[in-house]
Amino acid sequence: MKYRHIIIAALAGCCTAVANAQTQSAQSTAWGDALLGIVHNNSTLKAARSQLQASRLANGTTLKLPDPEAEVAYLFGSPQGVPNRTNVSVTQTLDWGVLTGRRKQLAGAGNQVAEAAYRQAEQQLLAEADQTLTSVVYYNKLCTELAQRATLANEVCQLYQQKFAQGDINQIEVNKVKLNVSVSQAELERARNERHELLLQLQRLNGGQPLELADTCYPNANQPLPALADLQSAVAQSPALLAAQAAVAQQQAEVKLAKAEALPALMVGFQGEYIKDNNYSGLSLGFSLPLWGNTRRKVKQAKAEVVARQLDADDVRHQQSSQLMQQYATARHLLDASDKLRSDLSTTSNTTLLRRALDEGQISLLDYLLEMSFYYTARTTLLDTERQAQQAISTLRGLLY
Repeated sequence: MKYRHIIIAALAGCCTAVANAQTQSAQSTAWGDALLGIVHNNSTLKAARSQLQASRLANGTTLKLPDPEAEVAYLFGSPQGVPNRTNVSVTQTLDWGVLTGRRKQLAGAGNQVAEAAYRQAEQQLLAEADQTLTSVVYYNKLCTELAQRATLANEVCQLYQQKFAQGDINQIEVNKVKLNVSVSQAELERARNERHELLLQLQRLNGGQPLELADTCYPNANQPLPALADLQSAVAQSPALLAAQAAVAQQQAEVKLAKAEALPALMVGFQGEYIKDNNYSGLSLGFSLPLWGNTRRKVKQAKAEVVARQLDADDVRHQQSSQLMQQYATARHLLDASDKLRSDLSTTSNTTLLRRALDEGQISLLDYLLEMSFYYTARTTLLDTERQAQQAISTLRGLLY
């Protein structure tokens, strides 16, 4: 739909100004480039494009009159002396649906249905890709965080091994810091493995081609929530709703075609009978007699289908509108929660003070590890809350594709 390329292009401004201009520019284009690459390479979408073309061709196969029928018969006379006879017949059936343009209208409606189905598949793909990319950014942030923790744990371990070598501490203290290093490394490896699984999922979406994203910032970090008015406008033109409306238009075209086909079918043609010294030829006209009410039942059935498709369209409109408001409220609350937690952590971090106190012997190793575990838990909670908020925002952003 028309929003798709606008939104993908807008993702070029996805990061905050946290590094030099060259680094930010590389980060800002990676997200949009990934989405465009997925649209181009995805095998499911390629199949959908092929199906769209096939549907267009199929809808155009009924726009012409049926082929005329020709018949030639050579009859031998009997008894002997009766002249032979040649019969010639050419007949053309007149399709009222073609002559009145109803089949053309139905073909156009069918093309709209096929195009809406393709746009729906495209939007679903982009929404899934956006969610996956959001998760990749989360794991990029988490791996960076866990790598810093592992580095800090190694530094403390080396410090305590030096103290142990000098006889200042016992083996129990060394074992504590070694265990802390092992736990930090295990958490980091687990996060890297989960990130690798997401990259494999991106590779699947990208048609089997590897796709890497190293960003550690989410799209539009300065203004993460799309405007509600833009979302409501997008929902009013969503592929799902357009598909439902196209189905209504298609069924309405079916009603018009059924009414046209309810008229008596006409057959016009030429017939000739050729006998020695006696030739007969002229035009022929035939028509069907709609006596049994089959055509009237078809019209009635087509009208019932229109009512059903209209109810479907109304339900899609209502469901999407309700889901939008619910998703928007969820995203807003999660974003506020992550902002507050980030602000609180920035003003209450004691990591530098704790390390200084440990180095100076003011606190024990156990107290240091306990206090750092509290801080790490808060940092992990912040990353998880950010992830939930950004996934909710990604769901809203998916409506704009």
